[in-house]
Amino acid sequence: MLLVGQLLFEGEFRPGRLEVAGGILRSVELTPGLSLAEIRALPLLAPGLIDLHIHGFGGCDPLVDLAGMANALAATGTTSFQPTLFPATPLQLGEHAAACHAESAKLPLGVARVLGLHLEGPFVNPLAAGALPRGDLAEPSVQALREILGPATGEGRGIRTITLAPELPGARDLIAELEVAGVRASFGHSRASAKEARDALRTRTGSARFGVTHLYNAMGGLHHRKPGLASLALTEDALVVELIGDLVHVGAEGIELALRARGAAGIALVSDALEGAGTGCDVFHSHGRTHKIKDGAAWYVAAEDPTRELRQLAGSTTGQLEAVRRMVSRGVVSLADGLTMATLAPARALGLEREIGVFLPGAKADIIALDPVSHMLRGVWIDGLEVPIPTT
Repeated sequence: MLLVGQLLFEGEFRPGRLEVAGGILRSVELTPGLSLAEIRALPLLAPGLIDLHIHGFGGCDPLVDLAGMANALAATGTTSFQPTLFPATPLQLGEHAAACHAESAKLPLGVARVLGLHLEGPFVNPLAAGALPRGDLAEPSVQALREILGPATGEGRGIRTITLAPELPGARDLIAELEVAGVRASFGHSRASAKEARDALRTRTGSARFGVTHLYNAMGGLHHRKPGLASLALTEDALVVELIGDLVHVGAEGIELALRARGAAGIALVSDALEGAGTGCDVFHSHGRTHKIKDGAAWYVAAEDPTRELRQLAGSTTGQLEAVRRMVSRGVVSLADGLTMATLAPARALGLEREIGVFLPGAKADIIALDPVSHMLRGVWIDGLEVPIPTT
């Protein structure tokens, strides 16, 4: 198969060709010398999008219908993802992870690829729990981690990332154990100072990758005399930071600041989507809560205070490509930067930047095609297989 278009290559669009065979990119060729009119007529081609933090999509929860979630994501241009599980007791969370991992092994070709699981907690700060259920949080301990990981390591249950608060007692021992187990630590839901987070980062002994979970959200804000986790995230190149791009969780100025500080390749655009995303609904129920959708984000109605309808921001209902288009249309990012945030940056976070999220010979043939004017999705390929997408 040969695809011709404007390729997202090294952070910018350049005319070229992709040759696909056997599910991989056999060749990536740039074609200079075209006229401006010829270039503008070409479709935009980018690597498939990668979502590191997503709780559900298309009416599907990963613990209930992982295949449905993977199919719905593929049809929107997200070709790889980390199903993200909410906290539970360590034993329960380990069981949830094992069940989800087993289902991921059954997924057919042509649906979004599971890159391992992301556990958002339970080792986070109750003072920064946000929408996470406080009753399901746990104090960091090696014993609790072993209950989650099971008899082997994170690989045995497909666990690739765990969000934790680095300032909590026992967190550094946990980080050391995660490195041994091959699980990536992501700092979040935290009240850590910049020094506490930096000291925790220094506990690594090898080349382990670290991240920051949804920058600015559920952490201390920026302060010129009291730097917190957000300050470290904006200045430490060893961290690839998540950022929710619905323009509700983070305003335009916050996104622009992050881009100036870290560049598009250092900021992984995530959806933090809940199962109501991609359904077009206004209200949905998830994990015992009623959620209302406003401006592409989900808010839950607290049963103990039903008169305050939009009480707690719970997550997003804006998919990755939709978030990119939203940021571009409002002048927050360029299209190339927005797509880089959703492709190369998350691949870097997981150490997969030679395999996915990039156009290189030998990389997986995960490709999306966008209309050059509207930026609407016109084609999706996963492992070189074309994915049916809704017509518009």
